[in-house]
Amino acid sequence: MFSSSGQALGFLGRHVGNSRVVESPHLDVEWTEDGGFSSAMFIPRFRSMVATFFRQVSFEEESIRRFGPKVVVSDSRLSAVVAGRMGNFPVVTMLNQFKVAFPPRFRNKVGRFYERIAGNSLGLLWSLSEKVLMTDLPPPYTIGEANFEGTNVSNIVEFVGFTSPGIEQDEKKLRQAKDLLGIDGRPLVFCQISGPEATKGRFVEAVVKTVERMSRTSNVVISMGNPRGSSEPRKLASGAWFFEWCPVRDELFQLSSLIVSRAGHRTIGQCIDAGKPAVLIPIHNHSEQIGNAEKFQKLGLGIEIKSERLTPQRLTDSIEACLSDPTYQANVDAMRKVSERYDGLARCAEVVRAYK
Repeated sequence: MFSSSGQALGFLGRHVGNSRVVESPHLDVEWTEDGGFSSAMFIPRFRSMVATFFRQVSFEEESIRRFGPKVVVSDSRLSAVVAGRMGNFPVVTMLNQFKVAFPPRFRNKVGRFYERIAGNSLGLLWSLSEKVLMTDLPPPYTIGEANFEGTNVSNIVEFVGFTSPGIEQDEKKLRQAKDLLGIDGRPLVFCQISGPEATKGRFVEAVVKTVERMSRTSNVVISMGNPRGSSEPRKLASGAWFFEWCPVRDELFQLSSLIVSRAGHRTIGQCIDAGKPAVLIPIHNHSEQIGNAEKFQKLGLGIEIKSERLTPQRLTDSIEACLSDPTYQANVDAMRKVSERYDGLARCAEVVRAYK
């Protein structure tokens, strides 16, 4: 049984069926008009967010008790950890963010002090789990290192590698995707616009203006990442293709020369495992994505553009730089070999199966 809320409900409904999904109380942060995390609204809403968290715990505890599982698997969901332990069920936690890093504007001495206290407190709560699996590569290759920096996780977590789903090399499906979108011998740039709807506006605007130029020299496909949206492609005046929900995402990942996306951990893991350089635009003020993108660029795997500095021209220049400089591809290929030493999905499955 799956318990979730928000956009994930539509995704789960598509893949496992609505009868196996329950909708838990939704807990999210506030977003600004320009698509960033609203730190100003966080403090006023903190009490209501805490109340929602306890509603989540109560809902999860009842759902878990009614279902009677052999094991509770928490995908970075603290309420599931607490609820599982309340019912004396074993809990396995998968996460890539051990602590909550404060937004850049709070990265001063005082902010880091409280960030460390919050990180250690979260660590105690995560450690209620019997197993904590860090779905990332171990140091010095850890993409999410900013999200546990300053905390001692060596005795708590196991680094298992990325859990991005493997992409099967199916030549027939690849040909069908190429025929569907008329992909020719030019490079393919695949733009994935994911995340909460409130964060997409500026990103969409920059991408649409950029493809007017990029489509002259490259194949361009845009996906809005809306699980409830249409899966039929629509051709834009620029010649680029547009999906509300892309049913050939895996095929396009294999065919692409470059990915343009947010800096979510799962997407970065899939870029590395597929051997694709990327231009990453983290959500404004989103500390996890900012840290991910900074490490991605530091490793020479692609280029980061801060959301507040995103313009069509800067995006165009970054895409062209990644496509023209072979160093990015060489670095991703080297990182891919490191990632191939691990099989995160298999290891997580092995841990969960041990409770049968």
